[in-house]
Amino acid sequence: MKWLAGVSAVLSAFLGIRKGKAAGQDVKLRFWQIAVAALLLLACFIGGLLLLVSLVTR
Repeated sequence: MKWLAGVSAVLSAFLGIRKGKAAGQDVKLRFWQIAVAALLLLACFIGGLLLLVSLVTR
């Protein structure tokens, strides 16, 4: 459950939207949970962009 909370916090940070109640719950997350979720989501984002570019330039 905490893993999903970390992913949710990072995704909302990427989008720039977060409600006050949910942001208050983010304080309970550990640094490594947020860091790992951010790195994985960033890798997925970059991989998606590379895939999109390769499909468009074909």
